Amino acid sequence: MYKIIQLLCLLILLIGLNACSSDKDQENGSSGDPFSYTLNTGASANDLLSDSQFTKIIIEAVYVDGYKPEQASLNNLIAFLNNRLHKPGGISIIERDIPAQGLGTYSIAEVRQLEDDVRTQFSAGDTLTIFVLFAEQSNENDSGNSVILGTAYRNTSLVMFQKTIEELSGGLNEPSRVNVETAVYEHEFAHIMGLVNIGTALQTNHEDNSNSAHCDVDGCLMSAQLETFNPLDMMNIMGSGVAQLDTQCIADLQANGGK
Repeated sequence: MYKIIQLLCLLILLIGLNACSSDKDQENGSSGDPFSYTLNTGASANDLLSDSQFTKIIIEAVYVDGYKPEQASLNNLIAFLNNRLHKPGGISIIERDIPAQGLGTYSIAEVRQLEDDVRTQFSAGDTLTIFVLFAEQSNENDSGNSVILGTAYRNTSLVMFQKTIEELSGGLNEPSRVNVETAVYEHEFAHIMGLVNIGTALQTNHEDNSNSAHCDVDGCLMSAQLETFNPLDMMNIMGSGVAQLDTQCIADLQANGGK
C-alpha cells in the first residue's frame, strides 16, 4: 500500500500525518465483466483521462452516517476534474447516506467489502463511474500522530476517512476544512488518474525514489513529504491554499489522454 504522508508540502499539514495512501495490491483482473471495478489503482487511467471510450463520469458518493464533505470541497473537486479530464458529456455526483457500519476502524479489505455490498453505479456505454466512500471511522493503521486521510484502492474506487479529516481541520488554529478536504480528494483522484507512474507513464523522471507513486517536486499536489508542525502554526502553513499539480505531472496526464 502506498501511503502518503502530508500531501502538500506548503499546505497540507497534519502534524506528522500520513495524509493518504494508494493501494494497488488489488485484484488483478475482472470476473468476466465488460468493465471491471476491481482492477489495480491506476489501471483505468486512460479511461478517466480521455474520451476515447467514456465521455462522461458519474461519481457515486456514499456518506456513512452523514459524514458528508463541505459543498465547496465537492465543487472544487468537480472543477479540478473538469480541468484535467476530457469528458464532454460532463461530470456529476450522485450522493446518498448509508448507516454506520459498527466498525471501530476500517481495514482496506473491509472498505472493499463494503463497496461490493453497497455500490449501485457501474460503468457502461459512454459512462464511467467512480465510487467514493466517506467513512465515519478511521483507518486501522493510524497510530498516534500518523494517520491516513484517504486511499485510492481500486481502479475506480476511493475511500476518504472523513471522520479523521474533520477532526484535524476547521477548528481554532487548524487549517480550513475545505482546503484539507479539497487537497485530499484531488490527491486521491489523481492516483486513479495514474499518478505518479501507476498507470500514467512518466514523461520525465519526477517520481520520488523514497515514496513511490508520488512526485519529487516540492509543493506539488502529488508530493509525499513528512512534515512535523506545532498545531499553532497550522493556519500559517495552510495560508497559501491548496497545492496544484506541477508541470511534470500535468505533462504525464496530457500524454495519457488528459488535458
